[in-house]
Amino acid sequence: MLARDARAVADLKKSRKQKTESKKRKSETKRTIMNALQRVVLFAVMLAASTALAQSPEAKLLDVLKSNATRPEKADACRELGRVGTQAAVAPLAALLGDEQLADMARHGLENIPDPAAGAALRVALGQLKGKFLVGVIASLGVRRDAQAVEPLARLLGDADSGVAAAAAMALGKIGTGAAAAALKPALGKNSAAGEALLRCAEALPDQAVALYDAVRGAAGPAYLKTAATRGAILARGAAGLPLLLEQLGSADPAMFKVALGAGRELPGANVTQALAAEVGKFTPEKQGLVIQMLGDRHDVAAAPALLALAGQGAGEVRVAAIRALSQMGCTAAVPLLGGLAVSGEAEIAKAALSALAGFQGHDVDAAIVALLNRPDAKLRAVGVELVGRRRITGACAELLRLTADADTQVSAASFKVLGDIAGPSEITPLLAALQKTATPQAAEDALAAICARQAQATGAVVIQKAVYGDLPDGPSADVTAKVNELIRAGKQAFEVSNGSFGDPASGRVKRLQVDYSVEGRPRSAKADEGELLKLDATTAAPAVVVEPLLAAYAQAQGAPKLSILALLRTAGGAKALAVVREASGAGDAALRETALRALCDWPTAEVLPDLEKLARTSTDDKFKILALRGYLRLIPLRAATPAANAAVLKEAMGLCGRDEERRLALAALGNVPAPEALALAATYLDNASLKEEAGLAAVAIAESIAKSHPDQVGEVMKQLTKTSKNPAVLKRARKLAGLGRKNK
Repeated sequence: MLARDARAVADLKKSRKQKTESKKRKSETKRTIMNALQRVVLFAVMLAASTALAQSPEAKLLDVLKSNATRPEKADACRELGRVGTQAAVAPLAALLGDEQLADMARHGLENIPDPAAGAALRVALGQLKGKFLVGVIASLGVRRDAQAVEPLARLLGDADSGVAAAAAMALGKIGTGAAAAALKPALGKNSAAGEALLRCAEALPDQAVALYDAVRGAAGPAYLKTAATRGAILARGAAGLPLLLEQLGSADPAMFKVALGAGRELPGANVTQALAAEVGKFTPEKQGLVIQMLGDRHDVAAAPALLALAGQGAGEVRVAAIRALSQMGCTAAVPLLGGLAVSGEAEIAKAALSALAGFQGHDVDAAIVALLNRPDAKLRAVGVELVGRRRITGACAELLRLTADADTQVSAASFKVLGDIAGPSEITPLLAALQKTATPQAAEDALAAICARQAQATGAVVIQKAVYGDLPDGPSADVTAKVNELIRAGKQAFEVSNGSFGDPASGRVKRLQVDYSVEGRPRSAKADEGELLKLDATTAAPAVVVEPLLAAYAQAQGAPKLSILALLRTAGGAKALAVVREASGAGDAALRETALRALCDWPTAEVLPDLEKLARTSTDDKFKILALRGYLRLIPLRAATPAANAAVLKEAMGLCGRDEERRLALAALGNVPAPEALALAATYLDNASLKEEAGLAAVAIAESIAKSHPDQVGEVMKQLTKTSKNPAVLKRARKLAGLGRKNK
């Protein structure tokens, strides 16, 4: 029993020992594996780093330099090393500084490597190279502005090789330190580049600039260096440079005089301006004009007293120069004098004075110009009126209204004209009062008409749907909607069709502009060929603030003023104005009736179509019959109706035409009606000897508008047109359209 227990205990101990040893072996195995994995990872990292280093851009470029690559490849490598190179690239590049083919590019690389080792390598090369290679290295040290190179470069200033000596001087000038300047001074007059190099140093060393400029001025050397040094010496001295500036203005040397003019524009200070102005009278007229121009460029009113005196008397060219200078500096005190000169008998002086007054800036000048309107001299008042118009001084309208009653009819007429350009609705009532008592009624009527027309052109009501310019309809073209919108916003209702306005999308071809737009929701279209004027019909009724004063004045007026106001109602437009014109068209007064009928025939909108049709059918006066018919034909395309309906009305109107002159107008109107009925009507006149050209123009315009919707009809009419027209532009357009029917079957 005891023996069995003893064996069991022994077996248990043995089993535990075996398990412990097994765990130990497993742990050692795990550590071995982990150590092996760490070594593998570390090796992989080191391998990756080595590979990355081997594949870096710099390493690749250096490999190119060591290889048998071509010269261009090595040159490119040198250039790139200047961008990505480090200290590692310096020695390989320095080794090429004496290479016949690669020295320049090696220097380029070294110039751009920021590591100090690059500069050191170039300095070492100074003692190793000769000739052009040495010159190149010297230049590179200048590019790097290497201050440590000053001493070795200074030793080369007297080199027997003049190219090396000059390069050393220029490099020192680029380095531009005090030490560089000190090294260059003894070389003045001996080294050909020392003077220019010292000018560079003077720019970099403000505290030494005066001494350096003076040194170059006093040394032997080319004229251009002396002039440059003189300019620098004047400006570096500041206000103390004035005596030197005046000395050069008096110089007989044209180059020095030119330098003085340039420095005079730059040297600041009112005392400088006054001193320069005081010297003007000492010069010849030719020099005086140039000095005066320089004073104007200073824009300093300190010169005004002297310039006012010069503008008032003396040689003509000097006076003109003084006038222009006064304008440049905006001298308000000059306005009365210039106003007097503007009405002088000397054409050039008057022209210069007027131009100067118009170009002045600022409200103070406006006030001085308005003051001319009160001068006793009628010529001065007229100048004031013209200047108010040129400068668009709207605040002067009250003064202009007063001058409409001026005893001088030229002043009165000029005042009306300027009011027409700048006045607004608030001036209409006083202008109507002036119209009824002025000695210049036509000028008054024209002014009111201009204001009414401006108010009636409601550009905000004009909407451009699309504008196309080019070889229309099928050739190269460009969408110019944005450009046309820009012109409309600028207040333009008519503009020239040209490449200058819209570009050239079809070079070598005659182009057209087509604009589809609407006015207050009513669709319209306009076309014009290159070189022609395209006019948009964008007139709407003037607002009540314009119309009501006209109606009130018309009710009170008598005689000629009443006729003028009646004519103005046509320009204003609108239902109320039309009602008055209609009533007057049946008046017993012959003059009133004729004025009203003319206004009806020239009415800008389609509301008068019934009146014009009746007048064209029933008038016994051939003059008004023709005027009414022409107005009728003009307005039919503007009706708020379908194109087919407008074509029908035009066909009926053709029957009222007793002369080819009106038939031509009808065909022109027909060209703006995009309907197959209009095309058919135009086609009936293609064989008419007197009208075939107008019919052809109308037919091709209509055809281009309906080609896609009615290709067969377009094709047939265009074939007919190609047989009758002699107009090359029309034939070209017709031939493009002639095959549409066949293509769309």
